[in-house]
Amino acid sequence: MMALTGARPRRFSGRLNPPAAAWVVLLLFCVFALAVPRFASAGNLENLLRVGSILGIAACGQTIVLILGGIEFSFGASAALASVVTVLALPSAGVAGGFAAGAASVLLVGLVNGTLVARFSLPPFLVTLGMLMVAGGGAAVLAGGLPIDAPPSDAFSWPARGRVAGIPVPILAAAASFALLHLLLAHTRAGRLWYLVGANGTAARLSGITVWRSVLAGYLLAGAFCALAAVILTSRVASGQPGLAPNLPFETIAACAVGGIPLAGGQGRAVQTLCGVLVIAMLNNAVVLLNLPVAYQQLMIAAVILGAVILQRAPLLLLLLPVRPARQLEEDRS
Repeated sequence: MMALTGARPRRFSGRLNPPAAAWVVLLLFCVFALAVPRFASAGNLENLLRVGSILGIAACGQTIVLILGGIEFSFGASAALASVVTVLALPSAGVAGGFAAGAASVLLVGLVNGTLVARFSLPPFLVTLGMLMVAGGGAAVLAGGLPIDAPPSDAFSWPARGRVAGIPVPILAAAASFALLHLLLAHTRAGRLWYLVGANGTAARLSGITVWRSVLAGYLLAGAFCALAAVILTSRVASGQPGLAPNLPFETIAACAVGGIPLAGGQGRAVQTLCGVLVIAMLNNAVVLLNLPVAYQQLMIAAVILGAVILQRAPLLLLLLPVRPARQLEEDRS
């Protein structure tokens, strides 16, 4: 029982405890507001949040998988498959039915991932990498290798361009996703079990926890977050594209890592993911405003991932440095 109580996430203690990434967000915002024209304008900030909302929603799913000690590489291919399925289903099922079919295809990918990882104990890296190829190949086959345009309609474009009480729908969806993630991680038994399984799956199993159910539920919920992101993304591009969002899984991993979530599992908070998403969104937005090549976005994301991993491993690297004996230090001083 001590292991069960000791692995719980920290509760709110009555004082603000922002993650270190929050200061990075503040610093970047100040730098870009001063150095990049139009960055701090109301219209650009709204556009930044609207575009970053898709990354934020998908990153919520990646957060759960990382806490479980896994990793999810199939988000981009799943979104591409959803876009193709959605557009193909429109003539027979309508807008709502098309989006439902696309979302169901993403949930199916999440179910397969979760089943293979939870029930067959296969490595998450290999499972999700394989599903990336399966989902991407399936999208290409269904679309014939070419984008399929969706018939223009206000209903189809509403998830990406609609507003509720003056607030863009994608921003509201992202806010609801982060609120749900925080609720699950901090205030539910399922969230506590994810932390325990990610910290030490063997100990969790010996404590009487049905580990495979927690893992399967985590991957299914991650698929649900990805499905919501795919619906908004499909509505935004107004087509079914077999090559849609190839960098989405890597950007979600980068956002979580920048936020301070370790890739080893057992730790992580929703606010950390939010801060990481804001960092990635501001970097991408600044690249666009400065009219830099798209390749700079990829280079920055790669640098961000490497920097975050190095910072997470900094204590271990310090331990590997040679330590001079105390007697030698005294001799040097004399």
